[in-house]
Formats: sequence, structure tokens, C-alpha cells
Amino acid sequence: MFNNIESFLTANNELAWIALFIFAFLESFILSFMVSSLILFSLCVFVYNTDLLSLQVIVFVAMLGSHTGDMSGFFFGKTLGPSILGTSFIKKRKKNIQRAQRFLDRRGSYAVILGRFIPAIRSIVPFLLGISDLKAVRFYIADVIACSLWGAALAFLVIISGSIIG
Repeated sequence: MFNNIESFLTANNELAWIALFIFAFLESFILSFMVSSLILFSLCVFVYNTDLLSLQVIVFVAMLGSHTGDMSGFFFGKTLGPSILGTSFIKKRKKNIQRAQRFLDRRGSYAVILGRFIPAIRSIVPFLLGISDLKAVRFYIADVIACSLWGAALAFLVIISGSIIG
């Protein structure tokens, strides 16, 4: 799959920022749990090593895509979450969902920051916080902080990986 992306971007340099945004969004949004963080990271390293975009643009676009995905997941949880909680799939896992919900209710903003750095739960935390009573403004501020810290870590990893690979 990544070879196809690489070939596409080599032929269409001007679309690199759009690809970064889309993969960052998909990696963060609840309904796209099948997009791996590794794909986004590999894409960032490829774009950096081929000088398609500067590191600052790579990080900014990835942060913007991730933040947009998180906010979409949060509002998806606010609007459709309660009805999803009534499905038989969720009812069978009610004990685990309630335990996660209690943790998120207690930790709220801190869970956003912690969740941003754990790929396995990255996309589900905004959704679950959307279902909870967390206010949108509080989530927004915590997510901007989380995405900024994540962006700094991404920049560091891209530079290190880029120097090793490139």
C-alpha cells in the first residue's frame, strides 16, 4: 500500500500536504481505526526525505489533520454516541465501556493528552469523551495541547528517522 502512496506522491508533489492531512485525519478519527500510525509516520519521513515539504509544514499539516480528526470524533460521540451505546455489540461489552468511561470522566483533559500518544486508543478517546459530560471547549484546549506535544515528538522522530534512512 505504501508503495502506491509513494508512487502517487512522486508523480504529484503538490498533493503531499493533502495526503498528510488525510492520513493524519484518518489515523485520529474513530471510524477509521484501520489506518495505522505507521502509515502516517512513514509518509512524514518520505515527504521529509524527498524534500517535498519542509519539516515545519509536515508537522503543522499532520497536527491540523489529527486535531480535525479528534474534534470530529468528539462531536461524533456527542451526537451519535448515546444511540451507539444502546447497540447489542456495546451492551455485551458494557462493563469495559463503563470502566473506561469512569476513567475518562475522572481524568478528562489529561486522558486526551495521554491518549494522543497511545496509538491503540488514540481514535477512541475523543469519541468516548464526546459521550461523556466533558465540555467541547475543555476538550478543544486539551486537544490543541496534545496535538502540539505530539507534533513536537513527530518532528523529532522524523528528523531522527530521516537521518538514519536518508
